[in-house]
Amino acid sequence: MKLTRKDFLKLAASTSAVSVAGCATVGATSANRTLIRGADILSMSDPDAEYMNTDVLIESGIIKEIGKGLPADGATVISARGMILMPGMIDGHRHVWQTLLNGALPKISRRYAEYDRTTNMIYALAYEPEDMFIAQLMGGLACLDSGVTSVIDQMHAANGDAMEQAAARGLMASGVAGVFCYQMRNGPYYTVGDTYTREKALADRNQPPDERHWATAEKIRDLYFGGKDKVLHFGIGLSGSVGTQTVEQAALEFQRARSLSARTLTQHMNQRPGVEPPILRGVGDLHEAGLLGPDYLISHGVDVTDEELVFLREAGSGVCSTVMGEFPYAKPSIHGRAHEAGVNVSIGIDVSIALTHDYFEHVRSAYWNLFRSDRGANLAKTLDTFDVLDFATRSGARAIGFGDELGTVEKGKRADLVLLKTDRLGFSKLGSLADRVVTSATQADVDTVLVAGKTLKSGGKLLKFSQTSLAADAAASRTNVLERASRINLL
Repeated sequence: MKLTRKDFLKLAASTSAVSVAGCATVGATSANRTLIRGADILSMSDPDAEYMNTDVLIESGIIKEIGKGLPADGATVISARGMILMPGMIDGHRHVWQTLLNGALPKISRRYAEYDRTTNMIYALAYEPEDMFIAQLMGGLACLDSGVTSVIDQMHAANGDAMEQAAARGLMASGVAGVFCYQMRNGPYYTVGDTYTREKALADRNQPPDERHWATAEKIRDLYFGGKDKVLHFGIGLSGSVGTQTVEQAALEFQRARSLSARTLTQHMNQRPGVEPPILRGVGDLHEAGLLGPDYLISHGVDVTDEELVFLREAGSGVCSTVMGEFPYAKPSIHGRAHEAGVNVSIGIDVSIALTHDYFEHVRSAYWNLFRSDRGANLAKTLDTFDVLDFATRSGARAIGFGDELGTVEKGKRADLVLLKTDRLGFSKLGSLADRVVTSATQADVDTVLVAGKTLKSGGKLLKFSQTSLAADAAASRTNVLERASRINLL
């Protein structure tokens, strides 16, 4: 059933956005007290923190007690005997809006060389607000389905006020936690039916953010992110100032973004050789300008030097490596070097259009990617399965600035949790819990997902929306987006 204009306008009146056309809410639970009974707990607080046949009591979204034989006392009970309970995973860099078009431009294809042109300069301009809402809703649910409970969404299809508000509402409606990072940019100045040159589009994009984007950022913050009890926060995706703008221009953008009380400032850190001052060259220039801080998270950064990693560590800044997406690039992912330097590191999918959403595949890729360099291969010899899973849990939470709240199963932490079924023949039965998860777990094993104590997936099924109805809405939107994209003539 297609999301009609009337349906969409009804959704626009509410930040909760309970249903999409025929996609009615079908039973997400929000009990004030929940008892998870008899789980094998992979805490991730340290390598030895694994507890068999143990209970977890959740009250008001927080882990209240961990122990054996805890009394239910009226709590909703989740029977977890034989399941592994682990922290909800963290994705530190994902373009969620692309989920609608997953598979349109596979990473494992020569066609991916045209990613920026096809995806960011054409597809992104072919969405209508209705399509964007569905895409973001789908993308948030895809996170939850694979055990990702918090995502840094760098929403860089920022092409109009209604579009951007729909993106915020869609992600919020999914129930996923994290940060909606509104992308600051200049333009674009063309749309469906126009003819425009790629060179002009790049030149527009490389300018400092325009006033329209600043005004919309403030509006989105005020409309959707005012409550203290929300699990999805407001952030800023900084513009592509590296190699294109001066340090002074970048400093003004940092200062203005921080004045909006953004929880996270995230930025693609793709340093360019041959750039000279006063143009911003990278992390070193940001350090000298005093712009680094615990709210700052870089993505990619394969050219970041060892000295710059020290600057990031000292400032409390984080790094996100998109380990599967960066595998074919000339330089390997920096997550190994960053780990050695003591920087908090997360991993992420990045391009939802091009890669699998099974997040356990990305966890394993964090290990395989190390072997792209001799230095990384030597580091790999020192790591265990706990260290690999750490990138997606404890270290990941610290990297995105939520280490005090998330990333481990511990008393006082928010109850963002995942229960894995282990009864299929291919799920390993030997080794530590970390061994078993990193070796065997897949999205299909994710039985139950909780965010702030609310059960959003149970029995292997997402609870909040009818997947059949959402799939029909998505199919209609996908057809419309691709048709509009065919009418953008980018020379």
